[in-house]
Amino acid sequence: MPIKLQPCVSIYKAIRTGVYFVQPYTIGSVASTQFGDPTVIQPDEFDARMAGAVVTNLEKFGKERFDPAKAKKRSVEQQRQFLKDHLGVTVELLDSGSMMIGALHREGGGMVGSDDDTFILSKEETPQKLVLTIAEAFNRAT
Repeated sequence: MPIKLQPCVSIYKAIRTGVYFVQPYTIGSVASTQFGDPTVIQPDEFDARMAGAVVTNLEKFGKERFDPAKAKKRSVEQQRQFLKDHLGVTVELLDSGSMMIGALHREGGGMVGSDDDTFILSKEETPQKLVLTIAEAFNRAT
């Protein structure tokens, strides 16, 4: 039985500049894969644009067929530097319509989430709390 992949995005924050990148994903050959250009949000636009950017990029999930030529590619060193220069948060749309938002922590050359830094917003509370919850997740990201 195939695994059902949930729509997801990653949000990265450049530590030096405070600029946010909402990275869309698509269904890859084995798992969800970063795919396409991110939505760039300046720090002073966070409150006004973040929720819309997250929803728009979640809607892109699985709409375009995975093509390795279009996939995000970084060398090992470029990826290491990217992770060093950014904080990360993930957002996943659940079958119920709820959203799971998780702060990411650097570990073993990558980023991982933890149960302690994961928030679930019901479909009803998402419109009011999404931006605040993402901000809180970034406060906890390391």
